[in-house]
Amino acid sequence: MKTIIAKPHLFFFGLTMSFFILGFLNREIPFDINIHATYYVSTLNFWFYISAVFFALIGFNYFSLAWAEKPPKKWLTITHISLQILSLLLLLTKENWNWIGKENSQKLSIFSDNDQLIIAISISIFIFSIFIHLINFFTSLFLKKI
Repeated sequence: MKTIIAKPHLFFFGLTMSFFILGFLNREIPFDINIHATYYVSTLNFWFYISAVFFALIGFNYFSLAWAEKPPKKWLTITHISLQILSLLLLLTKENWNWIGKENSQKLSIFSDNDQLIIAISISIFIFSIFIHLINFFTSLFLKKI
């Protein structure tokens, strides 16, 4: 864990390679998102490749801080990596959360199928972690060392 906090670019470059491999293994697997009467259909490998590029950019940001000899803030890095892992775990285990709201299924129909709710929560956590990363990057870059 100390290595990940000290060199977070290695963690994100590792995620980049993992997502490229997952994109290659999951070729042409379609998935759809239903929002009211509109269906958005995409393939899984496309989103794996987009995520790999995004993680490569985050890894490059952390590497540029190491190259400029400006260490990132420890607690912001821990928060960013923890939120990234949490959002990925929620996204990967979205089918396992359907037990929530089973006893009140007729009162609250939003909780009967939790896949879309878990995806929305995961995306929200992911976007929040992006802001944490940007705060970490710019404060580390522009503030002087003490």
